[in-house]
Amino acid sequence: MQSLELVPSLLISMLVTFIALAVVINSWRQRRLLPTLLYVLTIGCFSAMVIDLLLDQIYMPFRNWGLVVNGHQLWVSNLLLTLFIVGGFISWYFAIMYSQYDTPPTKLSILVAFLSGGALVGELVKGNWSNYLPLVIEVVAFAILIAVIVQYYRRIIRTTTDRSARRVVSFYFLGFVIWISAGPIGLIIASLSGIPWWVGNLWTVPYTLGLLLVSITVAQNPRLLFISEARPLDFIVLDSQGVLVFSHRFHDYPGSMDSELVGSAISGIISLMKELLASGESLQRIDHGDVKILLEHGADITCLLVVTIATSRFRQSLQAALVEFETTYRKHLHSEHSLSTGFLPFKARAEEIFL
Repeated sequence: MQSLELVPSLLISMLVTFIALAVVINSWRQRRLLPTLLYVLTIGCFSAMVIDLLLDQIYMPFRNWGLVVNGHQLWVSNLLLTLFIVGGFISWYFAIMYSQYDTPPTKLSILVAFLSGGALVGELVKGNWSNYLPLVIEVVAFAILIAVIVQYYRRIIRTTTDRSARRVVSFYFLGFVIWISAGPIGLIIASLSGIPWWVGNLWTVPYTLGLLLVSITVAQNPRLLFISEARPLDFIVLDSQGVLVFSHRFHDYPGSMDSELVGSAISGIISLMKELLASGESLQRIDHGDVKILLEHGADITCLLVVTIATSRFRQSLQAALVEFETTYRKHLHSEHSLSTGFLPFKARAEEIFL
């Protein structure tokens, strides 16, 4: 329904959305990680959503652009709006998941994919049976996303001890919660019978305030976009013969061993697994009690990262560290190195890459 009263607030929302998009793109350019890329896609979808809503209010040809499907009128603006909202929802969900895990929980991810497909079907296939399908899906989808955000916050705040850092993290997640509350207001409450039109239009207020709060906190600390309770513990580099050439410990932890002993043990495991695994395959991860050991194999070295929880961020960072180490120290690796002091400058880089 056209509502010119909504245009000023939509313009403000669009401006804030573009600011947020610039902030997350800048964060992604600094650290090209999967979670930051997914946040770029998330806010990109919501930017397109706001533009769609604005055009629907002020540009009549766009508003009247429609198709007939199964004898029912299908408005292109509504179809695009559904695509943008579903795309934003999926990207947002997986951005949160990949910030916490190397592989997202399978069952919940399948449910999210099913709900997203159902939302599109409800918009494309018009019929009496599908009248309430979008509303039901929206209720379930927002409930899942809010629960995921709250659970994510509780996991992060437990491991954040510094008071100022806790305050920043809390503001960041508060922005998310305020931002997502725009969905239930604009999509669920507004569609209920007997609700005044102006109540449904209030969604722009939490949308703008929440996104602005997220933008401010991320601008101050871009690492918030991939914040996690996971911690790196040890970074170890073995040469092609399985000899330890570099190690760096980030944190002491229960059950930790000397890096050379760890390197020797892992080298033996790698040799054994090469014989057991099919041709062309290599060992990628070892679960050892409360820690996980991620492995990446290069032409001259094998890099190991001991972490508390395996996440996509650590996997990508380990891949980047391997390439950088091989490129920087190729000459040292082809000489009699044996824990050469020439590798010591990489300790500072390891801190920058993994922390």
